[in-house]
Amino acid sequence: MQAEQPKDSLDNIVRAIAEAGGVAYQVGGCVRDQILGIPNKDIDIEVFHLDAIGLSRLLSRFGRVNEVGVSFGVIKLQPHRGIEIDFTLPRRESKVGRGHRGFQVEVDHTMTVAEASLRRDFTMNAIYRNLHDGHLHDPHGGIRDLRNRTLRATSEHFSEDPLRVLRGMQFAGRFDAELTTETLEMCRSLSNEYASLAVERVWTEWFKWATKSSRPSKGLFALQDCGWIEHYPELKALQGVQQDPLWHPEGDVWVHTLHVCDAAARVADREQLVDEDRAILMFSALCHDLGKPATTQFMEGRWRSPGHSEAGLPLVESFLSRIGCPRSIIEIVLPLVAEHLVYLQAEASPRTVRRLAVRLGPASIVQLVRLVEADLGGRPPLPDGLPDSVCRLLLQAEFVNVTRAKPVRIVQGRHLIALGHPPAKWFSDVLEACYQAQLDGLFESEESGIRFLKQAMQNGT
Repeated sequence: MQAEQPKDSLDNIVRAIAEAGGVAYQVGGCVRDQILGIPNKDIDIEVFHLDAIGLSRLLSRFGRVNEVGVSFGVIKLQPHRGIEIDFTLPRRESKVGRGHRGFQVEVDHTMTVAEASLRRDFTMNAIYRNLHDGHLHDPHGGIRDLRNRTLRATSEHFSEDPLRVLRGMQFAGRFDAELTTETLEMCRSLSNEYASLAVERVWTEWFKWATKSSRPSKGLFALQDCGWIEHYPELKALQGVQQDPLWHPEGDVWVHTLHVCDAAARVADREQLVDEDRAILMFSALCHDLGKPATTQFMEGRWRSPGHSEAGLPLVESFLSRIGCPRSIIEIVLPLVAEHLVYLQAEASPRTVRRLAVRLGPASIVQLVRLVEADLGGRPPLPDGLPDSVCRLLLQAEFVNVTRAKPVRIVQGRHLIALGHPPAKWFSDVLEACYQAQLDGLFESEESGIRFLKQAMQNGT
């Protein structure tokens, strides 16, 4: 016997819409991803032939209705089961000002699917699925473009919204796609509106590029081809910067960075990294050589970039801050970039590894090894893989238990108090001396740490 559906199930809502004379369609990313076989939890439904008042009254039978966006044709339903669903009404958008929000919206529930779809950005996002019979409506060839990995503007309305350029960037990376010539031209026409974009919206698209891209280089190529790389001078400066062909047969620093980002995506897939963890690796890969343009010179018959890791740090901070990257990510990316040449270091003693873990904080050795693997994987046709020096470093880090965090201080203020000393400013100097001794391996347990502390106090250290 088939289980009875909850009264507020989507099927029952769709049935009620039909009984009221409306037609409900899934549209946008959820339909696109269904066609591609990609999981997508979003439920975006556009309802035709019902006005806002009638649709809102109908939806109120199935849960709490939020009409905050009704003037823009958006009604949110919070069913009793707790999953919010966005219902939209067909609408026209007219450009009345600069930027992503400079639109006048006209809701019109009598529009056809073909008319309503014209406001959508790319053809692959303008595919409608009739929820009553399952039929797909594809007025602009979106399914064809999906199969051909083509990003094509749905209509001339594309050039009214500058945010769509960055959406094109992250879609290119996510779907290994390329923008058509006509769409690239529309993107170029929007370049002078970049400054009108809210930094939060810019970050949303860059975060999607970092966390969802299968071929992140395609997104960067899109920025280059449409001219929007001009808004990211730290990235543009990488173009044409020479590298030693023995170490980098793939080409200049920009080409290397593209390969490194793709290699980082492969590492992230293998390690099943998601959300912030994946973003940290991807932005570390993107930014790891930002210091090379300022440091590269021809020396002793070779192109060299001495000190580029350190030189790149202010550029990393500048770039990531301007695109709205949260401070929590920046503070991890910076030490990873600073230490990304660790594979050139032959020594992997417990002391060296402990001190590396401290310098990396709040990043970890595990995160650094992922970046190193991506960096070395971005030099085709040279082979992938980690050098022996990094493998030894990782083994040593595991041995001394610092792969994911720096060593915890063994000797603490409570130990000084237990020895009869009231809290005082000099505590910090003594505790720091003990920590440095711990990093050097002079003690490894609380018992031996207290002995070291007593000895240090007797010697007046």
